[in-house]
Amino acid sequence: MNRIVTKIIDELSVTVKYENIKRPGYYIAKLNIIVINSNLSVFEQTKTLLHELGHASKHFNNYKMYNLAFSLHSKMENEAVEFMIERMIEVRLNDPDFNPATFNSFNFLESYKLDLSYEPVVREFMTNYFVNVNKDYIFF
Repeated sequence: MNRIVTKIIDELSVTVKYENIKRPGYYIAKLNIIVINSNLSVFEQTKTLLHELGHASKHFNNYKMYNLAFSLHSKMENEAVEFMIERMIEVRLNDPDFNPATFNSFNFLESYKLDLSYEPVVREFMTNYFVNVNKDYIFF
């Protein structure tokens, strides 16, 4: 995971800091800085960092809209979660032990402690990724 995360950080030229904060993390677009709670487990820090990188990637120029309306805030949060999930799936797909025939989107979400409501996102990403794969594979 670290190689993918490092590549994204470099591409976005974002600075990442680890501090003792109350929230899991946040992105400061004006400064292009992500702050991650240093008290989280490495697993939770990585998830939070990917989420905040989603904000940096998708919302850098739209950060003023984040607090304008609940609907905009919700949309931007959802996009950041989807970014995080897609990066986690990419890591799984690049694992040499990955077997697409045994992939289950619900199990994937549960293993990363993610909300099961994102199952359609996982299914769509996997379907798009394996569009040319033998249709006998069952991903879901």
